[in-house]
Amino acid sequence: MKYESYFKEELARIERMLEDILPAAGQPPLPIHEAMRYAVLSGGKRFRPVLAMAASEAAGGEPADALEPACAIELIHAYSLAHDDLPALDNDDLRRGKPTCHRRFGEAVAILAGDGLLTLAFQVLSQVKPYSKAAMLAAEISTSAGTYGMIGGQVADLTASPVTLTLPMADYISIHKTGKLIKASAVSGGLAAGASRDALTRLNRYGEALGLAFQFVDDLVDGDGYLKLLKASEIRQKVRDLIAVAKREIKIFGRRGQKLQALADDLLKRIPRGKHVAMDR
Repeated sequence: MKYESYFKEELARIERMLEDILPAAGQPPLPIHEAMRYAVLSGGKRFRPVLAMAASEAAGGEPADALEPACAIELIHAYSLAHDDLPALDNDDLRRGKPTCHRRFGEAVAILAGDGLLTLAFQVLSQVKPYSKAAMLAAEISTSAGTYGMIGGQVADLTASPVTLTLPMADYISIHKTGKLIKASAVSGGLAAGASRDALTRLNRYGEALGLAFQFVDDLVDGDGYLKLLKASEIRQKVRDLIAVAKREIKIFGRRGQKLQALADDLLKRIPRGKHVAMDR
């Protein structure tokens, strides 16, 4: 399976909506709107929004039912990357082969662009109808993106010492910093489709396993992270085990869960076997 071809329709819908909901580049104040568009539209696999749409289909809805929460999650992901790249955090100069947001627009604008994207995400969620569904989606996504999720994982990463880092600590960081928003993508797709409690539980477990596997693969590609604690062969086995767990959870969806199966299989195929290359997140 070629990811871009298999999810061609979902990716096209996501790109169109992101273009529509982002402020126009010529809309004042120009610097922040240009930076927001740059942070979001500079590439990426759109893994999280595709996951949300696939989960909606698996739970009995249409992929398009999850388009608003899918794009809201992608805006949050883009904001987190713009902030992670800042000198106070990871201090990165490049993202996907291009200058990071703060290198292109300056630190102040990059910070405000991230703030703008986070705020816009919840503006998008407020458009979901009925409002009871919008409230459930906002609760799921905000919790996963906040101090009990992504931000909490980032803080744990900042305070962890490379000397004293343990496997449980690394798992905590990965589950929160990366995994929570991936889990929220799966659950949000189910919520958008009006999934049953059992289906939501299964999507939650699928998302948790997939999120941790994603970070393991990311570290293998980058030659960092878990490789400080585990052998590459051990990490590969952990990925295989987690993907098996994820696929077991969605077996109940049958043919409707094929796209979730495909996302899990694609992650397996992205495990590097030789030279490390940068992963397009």
